[in-house]
Amino acid sequence: MNVNEAKAEVLRAGHELVEKGLVARTWGNASCRIDENRFAITPSGIAYDRLTEDNIVVVTIDTLAYEGKIKPSSEKGIHAAAYRTSPETNFVIHTHQACASAMSITGYAGGALTADEKELLGGEIVFSAYGLPGTKKLRRNVERVLKKKGAANKTDTACETGAAILMERHGALLVGSDRQLAFLRAVLLEEICRRSMSYSPGFDITPEKTVYSRRIPDGFILTQNGKESAYHGEDAIRGNTEMLHAVIYAVYPAFHFIAHYSSASVLAVMENAKIMPAMLDDFAQMVGTDVKIVRAQRENLTKAASLDAMNKLDGRNCVCVDGMGAVCCAGDETDCTALMMIIEKNALACVHAGKSGQVKPLPLLDRSLMRFVYTHKYAKMKR
Repeated sequence: MNVNEAKAEVLRAGHELVEKGLVARTWGNASCRIDENRFAITPSGIAYDRLTEDNIVVVTIDTLAYEGKIKPSSEKGIHAAAYRTSPETNFVIHTHQACASAMSITGYAGGALTADEKELLGGEIVFSAYGLPGTKKLRRNVERVLKKKGAANKTDTACETGAAILMERHGALLVGSDRQLAFLRAVLLEEICRRSMSYSPGFDITPEKTVYSRRIPDGFILTQNGKESAYHGEDAIRGNTEMLHAVIYAVYPAFHFIAHYSSASVLAVMENAKIMPAMLDDFAQMVGTDVKIVRAQRENLTKAASLDAMNKLDGRNCVCVDGMGAVCCAGDETDCTALMMIIEKNALACVHAGKSGQVKPLPLLDRSLMRFVYTHKYAKMKR
């Protein structure tokens, strides 16, 4: 395959990752083998809806050296490992899909796969141990699993290590002979994890259930039930919802969009907890080390409760409020939408982990480090 063909395939994959809901914002990545020495991969920090073939980066498999000034995905090492260990692998996607990510907390422990599922996945669903995103530890853990797959194939024995890997607290890695097969495996993996999880209501974010607002020069415009209302100055604090949005906008000038929604997963976490901890690494990066929960019924959401919610944001991008659910705050609409997806996925992971008897969040040091790197480096790269 020539360079331009590989870049075109990666560009199609970037758009497909978003269309199928397999990623949020710029998390996740896709690559295509060019030849035995090189592959093309999605860049770091560029939203998928803004990708062009000129943004796709060519990387050398052995050295990870790359062409041009645009940086490749920080997970390029995982992709290179996939190509090194299997000459049959021509396409790799790393996703942050909801149920597979949630199940990565515990590893796949569902029932046996059907013969058709096992054939399409190239073997069993396998597990790769935790490592911080973009680190050598994460790459080595994934490479160890990939090498087992390669060894099984070379000995012509029954291959127990498949082409679908759950990376602990990080997402999934799917490899295939082409883009179509890799995506078929991603979709099938999500279906298998959904049916196999101890708790799986599915995503529950709909426009009808979401209230959101956007900042304007002298106030904000609130949208709920499909109706827009503008609030200016003192007019912004007459109702409970308006009061909460007004207080947050007044204290956090960097926030230009707020959205809040309620779902079965979020409510299940809020029911018996004081916080929603970071179970997944993208949550720690984009949301914060945890999300605080404000106990205040919607009908009694006073200004004091709104101030409490505002205070509990404190370096985070979300707070949970009784009667409102998850309140997500961001600098732009794209990030606000991504926050809702990540909150929902992390809530699903929390409930699944609790029902599985494994409730430990990410280590606090790792959560803090990921949040620091994201807010001081990665977020500033976004284009």
